[in-house]
Amino acid sequence: MLQNTTRNQHFLSQVEQRLNAMNPRANADNLRIYAFGIADRENYRLVLEKPNGNPIDRNLSLFDMFSFDVPGGSELRRNFEALFQRYEADIQNFTISLLAKLNAGSQEVEAEIVGLFAAKLLNFVRNPYSVAKVLNTFPGLGHYDPTNPLLLAERDRIVSGRKPHQAHLCGQLGISDAQYVEWLRVLFMLLMPMAENRPNFFEEIIGALFEDRTKYIAAIICDYDHDRCLLSDRGFSQAVADGSLLSFSFNLCGTAFVDYMFADPATLVQGKAPPERIASAIASLERRQQPVSVTFLRNNLDMLRRYNRRVVDQCYERVFCSAKDGLVF
Repeated sequence: MLQNTTRNQHFLSQVEQRLNAMNPRANADNLRIYAFGIADRENYRLVLEKPNGNPIDRNLSLFDMFSFDVPGGSELRRNFEALFQRYEADIQNFTISLLAKLNAGSQEVEAEIVGLFAAKLLNFVRNPYSVAKVLNTFPGLGHYDPTNPLLLAERDRIVSGRKPHQAHLCGQLGISDAQYVEWLRVLFMLLMPMAENRPNFFEEIIGALFEDRTKYIAAIICDYDHDRCLLSDRGFSQAVADGSLLSFSFNLCGTAFVDYMFADPATLVQGKAPPERIASAIASLERRQQPVSVTFLRNNLDMLRRYNRRVVDQCYERVFCSAKDGLVF
C-alpha cells in the first residue's frame, strides 16, 4: 500500500493547484499557475516570479519529502502518496458541487463541507513549512505504537528505513533530523487505518469536530465572478486571530474561498449575556438539524480583501494565483 515509484511529491495537491490554473483549458500536463514572492509583507506588495507562470506538475513539491524507506536498486520507495490520494480524489468534484449547489440556492452541502475540510486540513498536516506547528498540535502521537504487528513493523521503517535525502531536506527546511522523523511518524499514525472497517485518527478528529453539538460550527463560502483568490504555500491560513475560535481559511479555486469556524458559544459570549441565555443557546445548538451554519456570499470585496491579506500575512514565502494583476488587498 505504501510502496510506489513517486519521487516528486506534492505537499499541496496538483488538483488544488489546477483549480487555480492561469490556463485552465490547457492539457493537464501543461497547466501553469502564477507564483509571487513577498516583497513587502506589511504593505502586501508581491513580485511576480515568472511572467509565464510555473508548471503545476513541478510546483509546491519536493523530491522524496514523504519517503521513509528508499532501499535503492529500483525506483520503488515507501511513502504516503496512496494515503494522500484518498483525500485528493474528490477535491475537484466537491468544489464544483459545492459552488453549483450554493449558486442554485441549495443548502444541502454537508457532504461537500466536511469532505473539503478533510482534504484541506491535510494540507496543514503534510506541509513542510508547518512541521513545528504540526508536532505541537499532535504532541506525542508519533510515539504511539500500533497494536497490529504488521503496522508496527511498517511504522518502524520510518526510523530504520534508508533516507538518503534526509540531510539535504532537513537543511533546506530548517528542521532537525528528529523533527523530520517525528513528523513522518505523526503522518503515519494520523492517516494509516489502525483496524479494518475503522476510520483513521485523522478522520476521527474531523468527525469529532463536526459532531460536537455543543459547538457553533460555521462555513462562510465566498464566490466571485472576476476577482481572484490567492493560494498560500502553506495551504491554509487562520480565518480569525481570536484564540477562542478554531478557524481556518482555505482556497477553493481561483475565484472562491471558504472560512471554517468552530467555537464554544459560552466562551464567545462570556460576560455578554446572563448564564440562562447562554444555556438556552447551547441547548438550541444541540437540537439543530444541520450541524454547520452555511453562509454564501457573492462578490463581497471586503471579505476578499481580508482573505487575501491573511494569505500574504501567514504564508511561508510565496503565494499563487490564476491571475497576475488586479488582485484585491
